[in-house]
Amino acid sequence: MSKKIELIKKAAAAVIMLTVLMTTMAFGVTEEYSTETDPLVSLSYINGVVIPDLEKYVDDKVNNVSAEQIAAELLGNEEFRQYVSSVVSSMSSGSQGAASGTEFITLKLSAGKRIIAGGKCELILRSGKAAVISSGNGAVKDLSADKTLGNGDGVVTGNFIEISYSDGSGIAVLQSNTEILIRGEFTVGE
Repeated sequence: MSKKIELIKKAAAAVIMLTVLMTTMAFGVTEEYSTETDPLVSLSYINGVVIPDLEKYVDDKVNNVSAEQIAAELLGNEEFRQYVSSVVSSMSSGSQGAASGTEFITLKLSAGKRIIAGGKCELILRSGKAAVISSGNGAVKDLSADKTLGNGDGVVTGNFIEISYSDGSGIAVLQSNTEILIRGEFTVGE
């Protein structure tokens, strides 16, 4: 019987020692743990620290920029100028347009719009569908295909089209969001 009591005492002592050891290790681990070294960031940290700092940074940047600086940046950007030109051309009925010598501008037009040449005009259909408007005197030429286009002929995407006269020749847009590169004198209308 004394052997059983001794074994029970040893087992109890082992359980107590194991419990103390595990408790000490648990407190030691929690003492070393820090959210600063944890790669997972808590939502409260994002909402309490990151977002307010980001809002302050953006507010400081916005408050230190003048309208003149913004306008100068936008006007210096070629893509922005082309975009504004295409919006103005596509929105205003009967608007006049001109693109200097070697510079093409991009027009994005809706179905039903017409581009009428006001002299020599060159264009490339980038996307969408368009048909030729011609008086029949050979004013519209597809230089890529080396042929003259007649009234109602479809314009081939990517081909270089030249309109030589200001006799009412041009192209009619058949599909919305049709994109055209153009240079020369022209009028956009219905």
